Amino acid sequence: MRKKDFYIFRHGQTDLNVRGVWQGAKIDALLNAKGKEQAKELAKKVDLLQLTNLYTSPLLRAVQTANILATEIRNGMVDSVTILQDLRECNFGICEGWTMEKARERYGADFVQDILFPTQETWGYRFWQGESKEEVFKRVKRVLIRIFCSLTWECDDRIGIVTHAGVISALQCGFGLKDVSYDNCSILHLSYEAESREWHQIFD
Repeated sequence: MRKKDFYIFRHGQTDLNVRGVWQGAKIDALLNAKGKEQAKELAKKVDLLQLTNLYTSPLLRAVQTANILATEIRNGMVDSVTILQDLRECNFGICEGWTMEKARERYGADFVQDILFPTQETWGYRFWQGESKEEVFKRVKRVLIRIFCSLTWECDDRIGIVTHAGVISALQCGFGLKDVSYDNCSILHLSYEAESREWHQIFD
């Protein structure tokens, strides 16, 4: 069976995370000291996975996390990081740089909740000048398939992806995933089977 494992990681903490500020695709925050430590702790867990490839969003908080993983991982074949634009965070439009509290005041708590954790009835919602979670899902799914197709089928590839909470939320909605963590440096394990063209959530 032609199958690949994808391990999807959220980046480490930034100061804007602590302040409850919406970052999105247009705000390029750096990891704070805790975020760097989180990435090092993630590397200890990832070391056991024997990753063969590591890809990241182009945003600095993700690139920093990926570079720490590549540096700290010892039990694997990862020696470089590939930046892919389509792994970037959701564009939250006018709300980027706002606090969650301000967004709730302007748009209403229910609408903000539907943006954060959409269902397939609400994943077409977006903030003004922003991107919907449905659009995020489609672009990220396409890039994951491109990664799959670029690898040799005979090899037991284990692919690491460093991305963002908004991307993970879109994947949860699009694939109907359960018990997904949005914590900084959390791990989501998916597998893709070529014959069935199906994605499966793996609980390790």
